[in-house]
Amino acid sequence: MIPFNPSPEILAMAYVVTAAHLAAIAGKKVTPLMERLAPWLNTTCGGYGIDTPQEYAHFLAQACHETDHFNVLREYASGRAYEGRADLGNTQAGDGVRFKGRGIFQTTGRANYLQLGIKKGRRDLFVNNPELLEQAEYAVWSACEYWATRHLNDIANHADQDRLKKKYRGAVIDVSPVEFISLSVNGGYNGMDERKRFYAKAQQVLV
Repeated sequence: MIPFNPSPEILAMAYVVTAAHLAAIAGKKVTPLMERLAPWLNTTCGGYGIDTPQEYAHFLAQACHETDHFNVLREYASGRAYEGRADLGNTQAGDGVRFKGRGIFQTTGRANYLQLGIKKGRRDLFVNNPELLEQAEYAVWSACEYWATRHLNDIANHADQDRLKKKYRGAVIDVSPVEFISLSVNGGYNGMDERKRFYAKAQQVLV
């Protein structure tokens, strides 16, 4: 493994994330995936305004859960459960498996893979090569795109005790910032307790 030596430009940023930070948040030893992710976190996140310890605490807490403690960039399930899901753009046979969750936020569905390709200026880039989202570069970038389009930095910078309004399943509910972000990333309450634990740990490690 080639060691990561941050450039002067990266060192001038507000914060530098290391593989050791990721390991501490996950409560695990440093893994090769952590080593691959750290440089891309540092070169990509700042461009999306994710550049303070507090913002990283929220961002990495979600990533830690979605990647099973920074162990995987592809969901374990086969993806067959997504077959025929029009809301995900899965309109062709086999789309469920082909466009299963990938990346540190588990991008799922043909429509989302297509949208990422459009963002890159190559419409079918990820539709034709879905496994690209399992590469650290694209895994981090896709999560940053998701974060930015949902304005989650604004939520991350609220005080933990703030109560925010969020539309959820047709109702407006009061939630904390970490709950708001978790619902935005997951779409539901799956893993909510673990996400909160990772966030609390990330605050200790980063803030």
